Amino acid sequence: MRHYIFIFLLLLQFAILSSPPTAHAQRGLRPAAAVTPQDTPSVASQDTALVAGQDTLSLAAPQGDIATTIKYSARDSMQFEVDRKVVHLYGDAKINYGDMKLEAAYIQINYETNTLTATTLPDSTGKEAGTPVFSQGAETYAAKRIAYNYKTRRGRISEVVTQQGEGYIHSEVVKRNENNEFFGLHNKYTTCNLEHPHFYINAGKIKAIPNDKVMAGPFNLVIGDIPTPLGFLFGLFPTPKAKRASGVIVPSYGENARGFFLNNGGYYFAWNDYVGTKLTGDIYSLGGYNVEASTDYVKRYSYRGNFRFTYDNFKNDEADIEQSRTTDNTLSQLPSSRRTFWIYWNHSPVTKPGRGSFSASVNAGSALHQRINYNSSAQYLSPTFNSNISYQKTIPNSPFSYTVKASQGQSTQTGTMNFVLPDLNFSMSQVSLYELFSEQPATNKWYEKFTLTYNVRASNTISNVQPARTRSDFPLLETAPADTIDVNFDNLQRLWESGRKSAVHSFGIGLGNYKILRFFNFSPSVSYNETWLDEKYNFTFNPDSQRVDIDTTNFGRVYQYSAGANLSTTIYGTVNFKEGKKVEAIRHLVRPSISYNYRPDFADERFGFYQNTLVGTDPRTNEAIYRNLGRFSTGLPATGLSSALNFSLDNSIEMKVKAKSDTAEVKSEKVSIIDNLRLSSGYDFARDSLKLAPVRMSLNTKLFKFINMNFNSTLDPYQKDDSTGQSIDEYYFDLSKGRLGRITNAGLNLTASLNPEAFRTETAVPDNLPSLERPLDPLMPQYVDFNIPWTLNLNYTLNYSRAFGLTGRTNLTQTVGIDGSLNVTEKWKVTYNATYDISNQNISYANVQIYRDLHCWDMSIGWVPFGLLRGYNLTINARSSLLQDLKLTKRSNTGYNY
Repeated sequence: MRHYIFIFLLLLQFAILSSPPTAHAQRGLRPAAAVTPQDTPSVASQDTALVAGQDTLSLAAPQGDIATTIKYSARDSMQFEVDRKVVHLYGDAKINYGDMKLEAAYIQINYETNTLTATTLPDSTGKEAGTPVFSQGAETYAAKRIAYNYKTRRGRISEVVTQQGEGYIHSEVVKRNENNEFFGLHNKYTTCNLEHPHFYINAGKIKAIPNDKVMAGPFNLVIGDIPTPLGFLFGLFPTPKAKRASGVIVPSYGENARGFFLNNGGYYFAWNDYVGTKLTGDIYSLGGYNVEASTDYVKRYSYRGNFRFTYDNFKNDEADIEQSRTTDNTLSQLPSSRRTFWIYWNHSPVTKPGRGSFSASVNAGSALHQRINYNSSAQYLSPTFNSNISYQKTIPNSPFSYTVKASQGQSTQTGTMNFVLPDLNFSMSQVSLYELFSEQPATNKWYEKFTLTYNVRASNTISNVQPARTRSDFPLLETAPADTIDVNFDNLQRLWESGRKSAVHSFGIGLGNYKILRFFNFSPSVSYNETWLDEKYNFTFNPDSQRVDIDTTNFGRVYQYSAGANLSTTIYGTVNFKEGKKVEAIRHLVRPSISYNYRPDFADERFGFYQNTLVGTDPRTNEAIYRNLGRFSTGLPATGLSSALNFSLDNSIEMKVKAKSDTAEVKSEKVSIIDNLRLSSGYDFARDSLKLAPVRMSLNTKLFKFINMNFNSTLDPYQKDDSTGQSIDEYYFDLSKGRLGRITNAGLNLTASLNPEAFRTETAVPDNLPSLERPLDPLMPQYVDFNIPWTLNLNYTLNYSRAFGLTGRTNLTQTVGIDGSLNVTEKWKVTYNATYDISNQNISYANVQIYRDLHCWDMSIGWVPFGLLRGYNLTINARSSLLQDLKLTKRSNTGYNY
């Protein structure tokens, strides 16, 4: 019965399409001649219906083999064979059947066999066009011929290219089953997305399970159409989609100073969508191994982080033997056998208003670990590593916030480790004192501008190296050598007790900013700081031992305060030039500033911060010697009364010039001559001598638009003693002779950034250039791009210092550096970096990196020609992460571990 219904529907449709032209016009259809391709059998006219134009039909699904409605359309024509139950679609044919879509130049629907057949058709030039494209769900692939049974959901595809994850499978014939699994014959598996790939894995048979894996029989690697003997009896390539999976990490192999090695082999554990752990290890033929555990975690909209722990058993028998024979310090560059570890933890929160945020940046471990297991020259040369863990929160609807923090720093050169544990901080942002104590609205009075900020930091500072206490000319404290505490669990209590515990209170008192005589800004200021310490010393001279005995109390309080004011203004001066000149005007901007600061003498006994103590007797005169000894280990205020007047003068000069332009419009631009020239000094009225402070000068400017110049210098305004080099209370400073002082130190830095942007002009290209229609030289390339991107940075640094007296000397250091990059072609890139020490006449560091983009491959060559890290490395690897182990690495052994 269902067959009769289907035939009736087709006849009804044929009757409608065969109606007069007016009916066609009402339905928007245009009559046209039938199109019958040469490779399609002709059908009798009485059994055929022809439709021209862009036609779209939708047939309701009868009960039976067809599960849902089949929608199809064609640009040229549709042909129906009623007796055979076949529909032919020509020209941009499209079919939608559930989640399945098919597009091709020609599609045949056979309702008798429940099949869809799609092929290409030759165009007017005889070239095959309209490649069939099949898609179902998230999968899409193209082929020369597609045959698909929509009942059994099986298909046969010829000359197909399908994508599985990051890989592409080129197959001569592919069969597809109802589970969407593919079985390919004569296959090429590659991650290159070109029609003719640069490389592929050649396999006779392949089975692909979408979003899971690709399995291959015996295969070998083909590079540039050249078969290689590299291969195996079987292959397994995971292709998971949107879901991580656990699996084996294949190690890489090679050779370096530690012998032949297998690196980075292990296993990845995908615990869930938010946490994953990678457990890997290295093993070396000369002994030693490395184990690393790394965990990544993430919580959406909250935080993400990574924790990594590395343990390394480093073996270097040659260094052990050499260091046992000699004490030459130069061999310290060659580490002996040792066990090291390193911890890395990074935790980044997503900040949300009103909520606290926890963050961590931990980078710590054994002193030599990074020098043995470095990944870059910057890591190898880094002298220090710092870590911190903190929790910060701002209390909503209040000016208060707090931070809980722990930090650590270590030096890879000295082995010193410093800890601040704990580190507590509580602060109050700026509040108005008037609004704090008064309920009346502000009326813009001068006293209403007073503000207050507060901050307290409580911390315990710990160091594993206690500095030595040395004796002076007279007995003071008992001499003690430097004490080093090993950082381990057994010494935790000792390290804690050696720490310096303190609480620092800082009060910021703002007294407002006021205008005086319209042009001057007047800003008074008051500051107060107070420190609480866990130790306070009392000194007593012991005549029997001729030393100073120290009595320690458990708590001490030290504070300091000061008051001051600042007066500043801005002066403008402009010189205009006559019309017709290139320079239109020059403007000079001067910003003078004068400030006064008063601080009492905190060495006075009434404060109790210093103690005037008998320390011994002068053996030449037999007179008692007294010294002011600080009673706190840290936080002591400066001694001596200060009543200082400081002044500074900032200058900037710029000019307005006519800009270069090829148009009739006249444009002007500003050119900076001096960005900032600063002179500063001070005069302390409370000092009994040497009241004038050193004169400091700095200059910042840009030369020729691409050279930045920074200069600074310090000048001593006083005469010097020829023997001791000490300053004498006699001025060398003399404005009449143009002398500001003797130069004690100076520095100059010049940096030039040369790139196409620095020399680019707005000049238009002339349109009357001669044409290049003459034949080109066959030995020359047809096209050469001379507009190659490049960068070049030059750096010159000079530092000068001078010490006076018989033992004084002058030090002058000069270095010049160069770095930049060059894109030789679109695919080649070279970067370089070098520093030359002019004073010592040697190259401090040099590095050259060459990169080549091989489309689906990457190649890099690194060369360090000088120094301990000298050597080269060559790496060629597949770009896709799926084939990350498909690489070739070659490293030289001239360097230590390069």
